[in-house]
Amino acid sequence: MSKIISGFSKFTKEEKIAWLTENYFHNQSETVNVIKQYWNVDNDLQQLHDDFIENTVSNFYMPYGVAPNFLINDSEYVIPMVVEESSVVAAASLVGKFWSTRGGFKTKVIGTTKIGQVHFMYAGDKTELENYFHQNKTELFASTASITKNMEKRGGGILDIKLVDKTDKLSNYYQLHVTFETKDSMGANFINSCLEAIAKKFETPDIEIVMSILSNYIPECLVRAEVSCKISELGGEDPQKFAEKFYQAVKIAEIEPYRAVTHNKGIMNGIDAVVLATGNDFRAVEAGAHSYASRSGQYSSLSHCEINDGIFKFWIELPLALGTVGGLTGLHPMAKLSLEMLQKPSARMLMQIMAAAGLAQNFAALRALTTKGIQHGHMKMHLQNILNQFEANDEEKEIVTAFFDKRTVTHSAVVEKINSLRTPKINWVNFLDEHIVITQLSKLNKNSKAVFGLMNAQQMIEHLSAVTQIANGNWNVNVFVPDEKAARRKPFLNTENELQAGFKASFLAEEPYILKFNSLEEAIGDLIIQIEIFVKVFKEDKSRTVVHPFFGTLDFEYWKLFQVKHFTHHFKQFNLL
Repeated sequence: MSKIISGFSKFTKEEKIAWLTENYFHNQSETVNVIKQYWNVDNDLQQLHDDFIENTVSNFYMPYGVAPNFLINDSEYVIPMVVEESSVVAAASLVGKFWSTRGGFKTKVIGTTKIGQVHFMYAGDKTELENYFHQNKTELFASTASITKNMEKRGGGILDIKLVDKTDKLSNYYQLHVTFETKDSMGANFINSCLEAIAKKFETPDIEIVMSILSNYIPECLVRAEVSCKISELGGEDPQKFAEKFYQAVKIAEIEPYRAVTHNKGIMNGIDAVVLATGNDFRAVEAGAHSYASRSGQYSSLSHCEINDGIFKFWIELPLALGTVGGLTGLHPMAKLSLEMLQKPSARMLMQIMAAAGLAQNFAALRALTTKGIQHGHMKMHLQNILNQFEANDEEKEIVTAFFDKRTVTHSAVVEKINSLRTPKINWVNFLDEHIVITQLSKLNKNSKAVFGLMNAQQMIEHLSAVTQIANGNWNVNVFVPDEKAARRKPFLNTENELQAGFKASFLAEEPYILKFNSLEEAIGDLIIQIEIFVKVFKEDKSRTVVHPFFGTLDFEYWKLFQVKHFTHHFKQFNLL
């Protein structure tokens, strides 16, 4: 049955969810619960989010972190970052603090020119087209007057319109190449509206407009961020060697595209996180940055490094088309909060802040790669992610983190360690606590069934009493335990291991002994007496030792260890633990 649907956009949100879950999910109620648990309890705020895009059914949360200690042009900043990748915020924070004591980041805007194009086809005489363009250029500006009025008041607007011949690449293809200044707005809607007005004015029967659209390739909307210090101030065991390896790593990214792509991805880790936090268009920023990295015809590094006269310098130059007014920046409460956190920057200042964040991220990655390796920091966060996945508590996190401090983190190894911590701990029986012993054994009756073994409940109690009498000196078991066997067996008493079901010492008969007492109550009473004697005889003679038929010669402490294991073993035999 076809799942193609008409009129979906006209459904209410509840109807959309109902259709979605009925057609694409097995557990519909659970799916609805997941979708709705991410709705905001504030209905007005949720409606605001619903209206950002079409066919909204829920919200998708991303972590919102902050990187403090950034010193940019001698001003201090805390940078908001929205990113799901571990280590990004931590790395930015560490590098921000590192360079804050070495002069900080020095940034400047090189240009803010943005570009739009009217793409058209013209098969006539080129000279006639050029004449037509020059004769009507003023009219093209005028056609956008109602659109550019407010922008011009803020110092922006259309900078220039040029006719560009592209017929050598595509037959009959020309452009109107339009440059813009959009001040504090990203300007996408403004630029596109201007281009459409220009196209409408420029079009004739001989000029076929193909499309009018802004370009995300903005090589004249550039920002630069830089850090520098004496090589000796870089720290570490050998700062000169570090600087040289760092320089080599950057040079490799400049000439090797395979490395450059990953190198620049690391830069964008930092930039995209701030772009998202401020409600800007990360897709446009990514497209612009990567196209700029390819401007020479080969993809290359966006950052550069040099070492001269004992000075280490590391910088980045890239295009960033950003806005601090309009669009999502003025609607999303968290975007507005981010801009306030950044001291309400202009678009030019925001370009500089983002460039610093990208450079910081790149420095962190290269420092890790050229020293202890990139995985060290990543694995620490990977470990925390696994622990969170398994809902580890604080104590478990502390234990597991310490365990993997010098061990390789793998998912299976972490899960194994978590499971070992969560394996139910043995509830050892304190046989010296009379109340516990009587309370537990009193739960038994003549019909109580054993989980393992042949003894009934009373035989088990009398067995505990009998073995206690060995330690008391009231039952002399004629068994010899060679020293080498005792040396192997005795350490077991110091472990957390239990006597296994089915364990039976060689001195015991194959069948349970005949009952000595008339009732369970009498047997319990005798056991309590034997325990009291046990404590008394060892306290009276602190050097006393008695041969255990399996473990060999034991003193009071070792006999107590055995008794704990022995009582626990038989309490479990009758499900008393």
